[in-house]
This record gives sequence, C-alpha cells and structure tokens, in this order.
Amino acid sequence: EKNARKLRKDADYQRRIELVQDLEFSTASSRVKLSPDGNYLCVTGIHPPQIKVYDLSQLSMKFERHLDAEVVDFTILSDDYSKLALLCADRSVVFHAKFGNYYKTRFPKQGRDLTYAAATGDLMVVGSSNEVYRLNLEQGRFLAPMEAKSDGLNCCGISPAHGLFAAGTEDGTIECFDPRTRNAVGVLDVCRS
Repeated sequence: EKNARKLRKDADYQRRIELVQDLEFSTASSRVKLSPDGNYLCVTGIHPPQIKVYDLSQLSMKFERHLDAEVVDFTILSDDYSKLALLCADRSVVFHAKFGNYYKTRFPKQGRDLTYAAATGDLMVVGSSNEVYRLNLEQGRFLAPMEAKSDGLNCCGISPAHGLFAAGTEDGTIECFDPRTRNAVGVLDVCRS
C-alpha cells in the first residue's frame, strides 16, 4: 500500500503501458497456461487462491474466481477457457465450466500433476504414490489405477503423436504406459550416475 501511494505521484509509473489489463496477483501467480486455440490465458495465484482468465484479443480479464484451496496444477479440457480441471492442495480436483464451479472430487493421495487424455476421456493424476489415478470424464467414475515401479511420481504428460502416457518419477526415471491396456511399455533412466 505504501508503495502504491508513492507510485501514484511517480511520472514514469503514470506513463506506463499495461499490455494485459489486471494481469496481477496480490502475492504470486503459480501457473500460467494458454488455451489450445491461443485466445485465452489462464493464470492461477495465491493469497487468496484464485484463477483468472484473460481474453487476449481484448487484452483484458474475462473473469476471476476464488477457490477454497491453493491450485497445484490445472489443465484446460476444451479448446477455449470453457472447461477447466484444477488440482488443488487439499487432494481435490475442481471442475469449472463457463458459468462457474461445476463439480469437485477428492483423490486418495496428494496430487502433484495432472493431464487429460482426450482420446480416452481420462483425467490422470500423479502424486505421492506409485499409482496413476484415472478419472474417466465420459463415464463419470474412477478407473483402475496404473501402477508405476517408483514410489512417487512428480510429473506426467500424454504424447500427441502416439498417445502414450509418461510419468517422471522421484527416482530420476520416466515410465511410459499405454492408457488403452494400462500396461507399462518402458522405463527410461534419465539421471544415470
């Protein structure tokens, strides 16, 4: 607040140009992702936990929503901003639609990363266990988890070329799975001694 009052009288501050209006958080922003169509920027921040969506064609904020828990990671489920899945620090995944909060579900273990497999409709969450939790969004139910060899998984992703699911482990390896059969197809040691 004191800095804001001082800056009001600063000539350089008054002449500044904001490229995207209201692109700021009171404490910090944690994740930034561009929508697949390239028209919207989704940003999460803390204190209070919130998500803001910006319309890049208008260079302004589309909306802002406050959340109950800090966002660990999120993914955009549609081509624009209309469907979002937010992985929160309270072991929950919150789904948002254009109109607001749509659904909330909890996972057995704390999640660290999530990804969406559009071909199968599975939202996959990895975290502090060896299991890859799968929530099928078409059926609306949890599927049997895929089990990794490592005790913890840090990150994950889906290959757009062939659809294989890859998870980065605490052991410094990458484990790949075929989501159709839930079988491991290989392990790559990327941190050899």
